[in-house]
Amino acid sequence: MSVFLRWGIFGILAAAGLMYAYNASKQMAGKRSTRVVPTESVPQDQPAPAPPSPSIADTPAHCEAELVVAQRALAARVEGWPLDRLLRIQEIAFQEPVRRQRLEQVATYWFQYEGPVPIPEALRVGVISYCVRTSPAP
Repeated sequence: MSVFLRWGIFGILAAAGLMYAYNASKQMAGKRSTRVVPTESVPQDQPAPAPPSPSIADTPAHCEAELVVAQRALAARVEGWPLDRLLRIQEIAFQEPVRRQRLEQVATYWFQYEGPVPIPEALRVGVISYCVRTSPAP
């Protein structure tokens, strides 16, 4: 077999491999961009929020932390993370055991939430009002 024939076969295989990788990445990008993330619903399993929505000024710090964890859990679900990876994020992992358990419950609830992703303001009202009613300050 001559050198030119070997390099020709190698070149054809290399070009075919590059085309395959290009088309596969294009298909993956297309699937990722066509995901529809509805944002028009209030969580149904959460209790109805109180009429006056909690303002930013009077929100306890531990409830703000739960809101951040809930937002990260929803984002992790959309991105396809596994639950154990979510439970190892900085906001959860470096807390005291009792607080970590509460944040893991919040993260697990929102990660396994099966409805459409709530709008940010509805998520904020739901998480903070639930936190204020159910968890004492750490």
